[in-house]
Amino acid sequence: MKRIIKIIGILLILYLFISYIFPKYIAAPIAAWNSHQVWKEHEKKSQKILNSDDYEIIGVYEFKTENREENHFVFIDTVQNKLTGFYFGTESSGEHGISHFGNPLLDLKLIENRIEFEIGERELYETTRNKIYKPSQKPKEETSIGISKSPLSYSGKLTEFGFKLTCKSEFYDCWENEMEFKRIYD
Repeated sequence: MKRIIKIIGILLILYLFISYIFPKYIAAPIAAWNSHQVWKEHEKKSQKILNSDDYEIIGVYEFKTENREENHFVFIDTVQNKLTGFYFGTESSGEHGISHFGNPLLDLKLIENRIEFEIGERELYETTRNKIYKPSQKPKEETSIGISKSPLSYSGKLTEFGFKLTCKSEFYDCWENEMEFKRIYD
């Protein structure tokens, strides 16, 4: 029995090592690794080059819920003079309770006083994806508890203190249909 456990342990370590070396060919169920990969792939895709007016949108926005752990956040910033963003949110997982996700904003558009973006396939986790680590700390490895495949489409208007968004989803995965995000950091 001990031999079998040792063999399984060695195979698991070997699998994780090989998947780290060849990430495009072998998938590994590691949250920090996969989130990093998704973000890098998103950065490579075309993004809107900024106008001077677009710099006003840069910041961190929060949608407050009844339970603070379930709050949603939108981070908008620039990467190499291009507007980009990230969404940290929650969705109901039915009998499993609340699941957390963190995804890049896809197809982020600012047109006059309107904002639009989409969130694609989401890996779901038991705890928040919005975590802060000290430079000396390594992110904890976590395993996804599931995947939510239906895209979330957000559109709405910019307001004085943030934006009001309408969320649409084919399978009703939106936390709420109408959400008001307020700026908490510049």
